[in-house]
Amino acid sequence: MTDLCIPDATRDRIEALLVQGKNVYQPLYNAPFAPSIAPLRPCDDRCRAVEASMGDRIAGRKLWDVGCSLGYNTLYFVERGMIGHGIDIDPRNVAICNEIAGWTRGEARFSLGALTPETVETIAPGEYDYAFFFSVLHHIIEVRGLAAMQDMMREITSRIPTIYVELALRREIPPPGYTWDRHLPEDELAIFSTCSGLDITPIGRFDTHVGPMQRPLYRVSGKVRS
Repeated sequence: MTDLCIPDATRDRIEALLVQGKNVYQPLYNAPFAPSIAPLRPCDDRCRAVEASMGDRIAGRKLWDVGCSLGYNTLYFVERGMIGHGIDIDPRNVAICNEIAGWTRGEARFSLGALTPETVETIAPGEYDYAFFFSVLHHIIEVRGLAAMQDMMREITSRIPTIYVELALRREIPPPGYTWDRHLPEDELAIFSTCSGLDITPIGRFDTHVGPMQRPLYRVSGKVRS
């Protein structure tokens, strides 16, 4: 908890936004108050693991955080010197991110957006140094299929030198009403099977809100085409 104070109106706006969605997936980064709704899972454990794997390659680097939720992961690294851009499909999440960015030092922006082939095509090689895909790709595989995800990963890894992916596993049991498990490959790293020249390194396994099975987090690095 920080000693920072914010106007009551800001807190009221955030609280009003929190109750509009299905859940509160992440904590509010560096929140100067205790939100009325508890988050489903922490983020600092994954952030610390990613930070350790980056070493001194943080300040001044550019980050693309896909499915940024409430912006915790983006803002964690922005406060440490990165330039962050988070995208999410939920307008509520983007609005909360922009509120939180107001009390977080550093350069961050948040916008509505989804991971699609068209979005990937807009990224120039070298535009970002890092990208995060934390527990989001299984939802896209369910909608677009594994082949489409493989195509996007091939393009992404040729445009962004290092990405971090936290991957849901086929053997997980999804919450009621979700069926993404049946669309996932047996080997979670099959999303990279059409890529070449990648260095894939596991950096940890982490608890989720879904069940007792931990999800793996990988650092994936390749050579960006010029």
